[in-house]
Amino acid sequence: MGCPCTQREHWDRVAECFPDLFPAVSTQYYRRAEIALLQRAVGSFRGLRVLKLDLWNEAVNTRILHWMQAQGAEVYGLDVSTVTVQRARRNASLASPPMHLVQADIRALPFQPESFDLVYTMGTIEHVPEYQAAVADIRRVLRPGGRAIIGVPHLWDPFLRPVIVWALELFDHYPYSPEKAFSWPELRCVVEAAGFDVEQRAGILALPGIIRMADTFLFRRGIRLDGVFALVQWPFGQLERHWPWFGRHFGYLTVAVARKPAPGAAVP
Repeated sequence: MGCPCTQREHWDRVAECFPDLFPAVSTQYYRRAEIALLQRAVGSFRGLRVLKLDLWNEAVNTRILHWMQAQGAEVYGLDVSTVTVQRARRNASLASPPMHLVQADIRALPFQPESFDLVYTMGTIEHVPEYQAAVADIRRVLRPGGRAIIGVPHLWDPFLRPVIVWALELFDHYPYSPEKAFSWPELRCVVEAAGFDVEQRAGILALPGIIRMADTFLFRRGIRLDGVFALVQWPFGQLERHWPWFGRHFGYLTVAVARKPAPGAAVP
């Protein structure tokens, strides 16, 4: 297992100088796609106890945990980076009831077995080589019958985002490095090997990666071309909104919606 201390230091350095991308047009696209996925996969959040792995979105991105809490969930979140946790806590300072946000490693979740109804992780496990251990621990903390929604970069993204990421990593210009991309069969195998029943394949962010990267690159430098990016993203958003298969096959993130079997459940 890689040293959590080293990883924490790496993500602390990234988070210390990273701007808040929440207002960016492509971030709002991402947020709408996450919400649509959660509504289709879960339905009502009222009364659910939810755990989210990594707090990057709550610190500088889509604030999706805020949305879940607004839907009536009791929300928990964790991140290996102390800086990311601090920034997420500041953004959640007015939340009522307070969010439960802690610093911890996704490979060793600091919660009792069967603590949650839903675990949500989107673009997280691909950053550690022991992603199988992370998925196994997700199963441990879920109650029987609870769901996990696990999303990772899609290896066969037709818009070639993994190729772009590879090129950026080659020149040390990708802030989220290291990052592994998965094919759908590989993700399904990892999830099923941890003891889950995969209920459905999903996918989100069916947007050419170069558009997202260009939007955030300019946004970070104070250049706002909101109208231009809104117009460019519009057709992709319409396709992803009205035809989930488009996101499933063309999304940058491929997603497994899985359930922890209840004791005595029939084996398919």
